[in-house]
Amino acid sequence: MKMTKWIKQAVVAASICAAMSASAGTDDEINALKAEINSNSVDRTIRCRYYQAWYVNLCSKAEREAILDRNVAAHKRWIELVPGCIAARAGLGMSLAIGGRDDEAVKVLSEAISAAEAAPGKLDQDNLSESRWALAEILWRRGDTDGAKKLITDIATMPWKGNPPRSSARDKATFLYLAWNDPDADIDHFGLPHSQDGKPFPTPREAKYGKDIVSLAKVTLKTVGIKADDPIARLLKKKLTRYGTKFEKGGTRVTIEISPDAPVDKPQGYSLDVTSGKVFVKARTRLGATYGVVSLIQCVDRGDAGIASSENAPSVKVCSIRDWPKLEKRGVISHWDPWHLEYELFNKMSSLAMDMFRPQWGHIFSELEREVVRMSVARRNDFGIDIRWADRWIIVEPMLALSSPRVRAMHLAWFRYAASFGAGIWFDEDDSRYPLRPEDVAAAGTSDKLDAKYIDGLYKEVKAEFPDFRMTFGPPFYFAPDAALVKSTYPEPREPYLESLRKFLDSAVDVYWSGPRVKSAKFTPEKIKWFSDYIGRKQVVYHNSDCNWKHWFTSYGADVPGFKESHCPETLDMIGGFYQNTSRYCEACRVGPAMDWCWNPEAHESKTATIRTIDQLEGPGVFEILSEGITKIEYFDKYPRGIPHSELFTEDQDKLDKIVLAGDLAWKRAMSIAKSGGKFVWDFYKLGLGYARQLAKYRRNPPKWLKEKCDAEMANTEYAEKEVGYEREKGDIFLPCELLSGGKYWKGIGDSTDRKPCGVKELLIGDTISGKFEIEPYPPEDPPMMYIVAQSFPDAWEKPFKVDMPDFEVEVNGRVLYRGKMFPDDLYKPFEIELPVDALQRNNTFSIKHTGPDIDHKRRPMLHYVVVKKSRK
Repeated sequence: MKMTKWIKQAVVAASICAAMSASAGTDDEINALKAEINSNSVDRTIRCRYYQAWYVNLCSKAEREAILDRNVAAHKRWIELVPGCIAARAGLGMSLAIGGRDDEAVKVLSEAISAAEAAPGKLDQDNLSESRWALAEILWRRGDTDGAKKLITDIATMPWKGNPPRSSARDKATFLYLAWNDPDADIDHFGLPHSQDGKPFPTPREAKYGKDIVSLAKVTLKTVGIKADDPIARLLKKKLTRYGTKFEKGGTRVTIEISPDAPVDKPQGYSLDVTSGKVFVKARTRLGATYGVVSLIQCVDRGDAGIASSENAPSVKVCSIRDWPKLEKRGVISHWDPWHLEYELFNKMSSLAMDMFRPQWGHIFSELEREVVRMSVARRNDFGIDIRWADRWIIVEPMLALSSPRVRAMHLAWFRYAASFGAGIWFDEDDSRYPLRPEDVAAAGTSDKLDAKYIDGLYKEVKAEFPDFRMTFGPPFYFAPDAALVKSTYPEPREPYLESLRKFLDSAVDVYWSGPRVKSAKFTPEKIKWFSDYIGRKQVVYHNSDCNWKHWFTSYGADVPGFKESHCPETLDMIGGFYQNTSRYCEACRVGPAMDWCWNPEAHESKTATIRTIDQLEGPGVFEILSEGITKIEYFDKYPRGIPHSELFTEDQDKLDKIVLAGDLAWKRAMSIAKSGGKFVWDFYKLGLGYARQLAKYRRNPPKWLKEKCDAEMANTEYAEKEVGYEREKGDIFLPCELLSGGKYWKGIGDSTDRKPCGVKELLIGDTISGKFEIEPYPPEDPPMMYIVAQSFPDAWEKPFKVDMPDFEVEVNGRVLYRGKMFPDDLYKPFEIELPVDALQRNNTFSIKHTGPDIDHKRRPMLHYVVVKKSRK
């Protein structure tokens, strides 16, 4: 009798498990093999050795295959040394699958999966799910969809301990599993909206509300211009069914209509009319109809607001709404998440960039992963949402040679594939464009002679085949006009590059801007026009801040942003789109208000919009509780994030503990009523309360590094305040010599100014003292000042007298800002240097070098401290 396939695999699995204790390899041998595998890594990211060699280093096919051969050989040797190591077999199988050696991969992966199932816990969950995914990819590629779906189901339904890696095989499998089995699961995952005010969000343009109630206990649904089972209609049915509505004849007639005669002749506009026994949602576009249905759902009373109809069934107030957005392109720049669609719908986003599988930066998609992308985009297309696929790490991290035919072929295939199922492309070059690849320098010389023409050629070639293709381009100079040119990052001039976009890039391609700075707090007409004139089109805004600058540029989950307050009234007329940069649901307190401002700026009020945002996402009352909690924990805002200072050790421990307790109680109270489990306000707990707890813990049991830092600060800050105007609360940076590198440290040395004893550093000829400081917000509005406070230490028994002091050289980020003498009077004295904005980065290094000549050791320069003063007013 022949054994079946699965019995054979079970036998193999049993034999592998039996051999698990028969390791013949030492730890050093195994670690060496793992290092060999890592150095010849094979996965689906462009950062791995296998793909990086091909696309980044432009190696030959033989060289690329040699990398796979070395990886496979190391895995096989590992298996020989440890026959029962399932992880080694799983790794081998996945490498073979990625390398296209399907027959070998199927055998090895099947054995590894069977062994893992026979010996639970011997292969971690992530590796098991990735192994199943790799095998599913091969089966899918071979046309065995049933076999692939079985493996996808196994991944999606497997019990998971702890939090799985983001965008892992489990995420992808869960998305596919639900899309195949419950196509509308993604539009009711959070049960939105949780608000109870019975009004649309964002704030509608024209709305009148009556007092009468129309029951939705029974609904007769009619569609015009769309099919009865259209996703827009299914969205309404999904929500109302959960509220208790029965769809049957004889009920309140609800009509969803898409037609050219709809009342609102505005882009994305809709009308919503509720009268006795009738509800009408009308629009001229799919997106308008989507917004109309979302508004109807937001108006529904489910019985929890106390105004439900007599049978305690869902109902809606009589109303007449005419609505449309001020700005047509609104959305977020977001990482991919299976459940993001519902969030987009109930914030009425119209466009977004999705970083598919971002944690696996620079992803090379398999056919099954392309199915994930296709279906994810298709769901947005169902509702009329414009999605632009963003995987910037295939473009700039690491930077590819845009002049290479191989790279162009890859980009063209990628663009064409996206266009084939209705996606646009978000092509980023910001932050990482330079230095140019040698191939690009040889081909074009400078990027302004290459990039715009390259992008334009790709865009037009794809556009000719797919007329609806859309594209956004992010240039390296994406903030201006008064932002610094960081020479270490931008070795080429800004203006010629921006001009090249006007000259060579099709005007239909969006170009983004983040405002005058990377994290901008103020937009003016002059600055918007400056950038727009250079690029030859209205810029779309990629916004990095919430414009309130609290908590050292972070948000605690329920903070009120300030978009309307910080942007000139003309902003939304002068730009082509607004995207809030967010990768996490817990930044919702800035996303919702941003969408409300973009929709109806005249009616927008920041606090109201924030409350309505959190009410909708987490339920009424959560904002108020957390806002009260923020007033407690923001006591710690005087301590820069990550840089606690000496005042912490003067704090009363009981007081700090009570603040933490108040924050903890606020969080617990909020979570007792939060409908989405705090997912949308998590930063209160993670950032705000987390930092408060950390500081209270540091006060109780200070780590050595913090104690040393604070001891140094305590010795000198009082002098820095008097001598150079140091203001910690304004973000000035204090760097005592104890915390600087280099030089000979002398502790307890006084000076001729009757200062208290404090540490100093002696600078011998050739010595260099160096340190680091951060500039935030970056770039600064004004050039900061650096104060170097030092003295030439005279003999304790002699009076100071004039001598020829040595020369110094001061560098910031490798740029020499000063050469010459310091402290010529042989006295304790601050030396002042202005730091040019174009010499600064967000994270900076500096050095102070004694270049000679040497002098009597009694009068060698002694450094006390350095202050970087950011406050100029």
